[in-house]
Amino acid sequence: SSVAGILTGLHPFTMYAVTLTACTLAGCTESLHALNISTPQEAPEDVQPPTAMSFPTFLLMSWSPPKTPNGIITQYTLYMNGVPIYFGNGTKYVVKDLAVFTPHQFLLTACTLAGCTNSSQVTLFTAQLPPSHVDAPVLTVLDSRTIYVQWKEPVELNGILDRYIIYIANNEQNFTKWNVIYNSTELFLDYTIQQLFPGTEYLIKLAACTGGGCSISEASTAITDESTPEGVPAPKAHSYSSDSFNISWTKPEYPNGIITSYGLYMDGVLMQNSSQLSCYTYGLAPWSLHSFRVQACTAKGCALGPLVEARTMEASPEGTVEIFATIDGSNEVQLKWFAPNKPNGKLTYTVLVTGLFYADQ
Repeated sequence: SSVAGILTGLHPFTMYAVTLTACTLAGCTESLHALNISTPQEAPEDVQPPTAMSFPTFLLMSWSPPKTPNGIITQYTLYMNGVPIYFGNGTKYVVKDLAVFTPHQFLLTACTLAGCTNSSQVTLFTAQLPPSHVDAPVLTVLDSRTIYVQWKEPVELNGILDRYIIYIANNEQNFTKWNVIYNSTELFLDYTIQQLFPGTEYLIKLAACTGGGCSISEASTAITDESTPEGVPAPKAHSYSSDSFNISWTKPEYPNGIITSYGLYMDGVLMQNSSQLSCYTYGLAPWSLHSFRVQACTAKGCALGPLVEARTMEASPEGTVEIFATIDGSNEVQLKWFAPNKPNGKLTYTVLVTGLFYADQ
């Protein structure tokens, strides 16, 4: 029976059409015309914090309208580290001139005519870059096959350090091919490189990597200690006359240092000791058998290669062939002879007989 009432549970800044219904026990009648009313504005609700696309020196900020605006948004205010940096109705803003990979605190305020509401505070980082500079590693030669590598963490990382990579090249490949010898997210500051070649010069570089990429240092140089050669080859002996040899050979497969001399042994006797890779020897007997072996030396010692044998070329026999004939019956003769004093090769014999022979029937 009251003639006044209060409507509750309404939303701010919303249009409503209100009608009145009067009822008796016999029924109800609704008013012919609705009363249009609008609730007033209030401060926004559910203001979301801003987001950003990160770049090394600036942030591209953006935000969405409040989920419950409760009116017409008249202004956004963007705060960075407690200081307002933007006022306006836009939803994007570029924050410039920032340091690489630096955290900043952001907060967004959204306002209607009735008031303002803050978002929660969010921390955003500028993007990472590779380290500004990487010092060359420090190398220590431990023995003929091992190098100990040490390095320092870069002063300006420009991000979160992710890994270290070690590259290596050697003079056997003219320093043109770089191989990765170490790649680890374990952020140790040293590594021992093993199973290297003795007496070999190595170039070693260090790369330090962040989420923004890698920077590579200048190369450091180290030479492993020398050792005795390995893989000394067998010589090749060629005879182009009956009294001489041309002997040649190649470098060891693994010199393990600087070869100081090559020694050529013939029949167990040192014939030549020099830096040459060939030798000529003469005054030998025709078809004579000789053995050859090469010795290669570094400052740490010498190693011998395998033994090979070869003969000089053949020559005409020297001396006379003494022949003996023995009559064996009425139609046979047995012949015997002695080899010449100097065969000078592998002998073959031809017997020439002249006279009368029985004809085959």
